[in-house]
Amino acid sequence: MNDAGPIPDFLDRTKAPKLVGTYTILNTYKNCPHQMSRRYITKDLGAFVETPEMKFGNDVHSAFELRISTRKPLPVSMAQWEEFAKPFDPHEVLVEQKLGITREGKPTGFWDQDCWFRGKSDAVIIKGNTAYVADFKTGGSKYEDPFELEVGAVLLQAKYPRVSTVKGNYIWLRENRSGAMHQLSDTNATFAKMKHLMDEIERDRARGWFEKRKSGLCGYCSVADCEHYFVARPK
Repeated sequence: MNDAGPIPDFLDRTKAPKLVGTYTILNTYKNCPHQMSRRYITKDLGAFVETPEMKFGNDVHSAFELRISTRKPLPVSMAQWEEFAKPFDPHEVLVEQKLGITREGKPTGFWDQDCWFRGKSDAVIIKGNTAYVADFKTGGSKYEDPFELEVGAVLLQAKYPRVSTVKGNYIWLRENRSGAMHQLSDTNATFAKMKHLMDEIERDRARGWFEKRKSGLCGYCSVADCEHYFVARPK
């Protein structure tokens, strides 16, 4: 607990801008609350620098967006992944959907003032009351976790309330395979989990203290002034 004095303005939720939740914020918080606060609340880690991996991921998502929505072929450098785009051709597909909800779980605009949580869906097919969600990944699948897909299902169902059944999977492009199909229909349970984590963040913010959680991920962290920080050895 930090008893050093008044809460700084950037942590005081009555003075600082509202924090709109995202899957990335929740995932970072689960790994290390302190890192999350530095990246998304105090924002004191210096100017954002796009890594080559980030640029590649963004380029791939843009290429798949065009490929699925307009049938424009993937660039030559990505042509080996056509097999993951072709199955979408016979269907009407919603691509790069920007979705937002209020704290009550009601649909709202991605940038609206009452937006409490937001996210994007790579590719969605809706048939009647059933939806399929695909998430293209350019990283590795070692720590596959359906929570990101589950969060996407909550946002999707808020906008399309007729949808009662949601399933989805990750498509691991570097590994040239589709991941396991996950059932995502229990959106009430997922929404409760989202609210619990967001409440924990606001609780920590109100008291001006975020736990520094030591783990093997500390070697890849950008918070270099943390006592747990170390530089990971190249593989």
